[in-house]
Amino acid sequence: MKHLIAAGLAAAMLAAPALADGMSNAMGHAVRVIAGEQSFDAWFQADGTYSDSRGIAGTWTFEDQLCIQVTTQAGPDENCGPWNESLAPGESWVTDGWSADGAAITVQIVAD
Repeated sequence: MKHLIAAGLAAAMLAAPALADGMSNAMGHAVRVIAGEQSFDAWFQADGTYSDSRGIAGTWTFEDQLCIQVTTQAGPDENCGPWNESLAPGESWVTDGWSADGAAITVQIVAD
């Protein structure tokens, strides 16, 4: 059993850098999401964990798009949408790829 746990931890440690591929511009920075008059800050960690200023936490993955998985009072939820890999700290980007109704949001990487 100890060997199985150690092998799992080793695999997770080796996979962590690959998980950050495509999201490296968000690592170490807050990502501000602005939708109309509402906004929140989100943090993406290289180990695949996610948290935001609304008190929501979960995990994230990135392949062709960014997917955020959280559990709310209503149960598990996953939301996927585009991510701008070239966005630099201090820059913002507007996208409608995260809403079902086509409403645009602004995504900004907050410079430290």
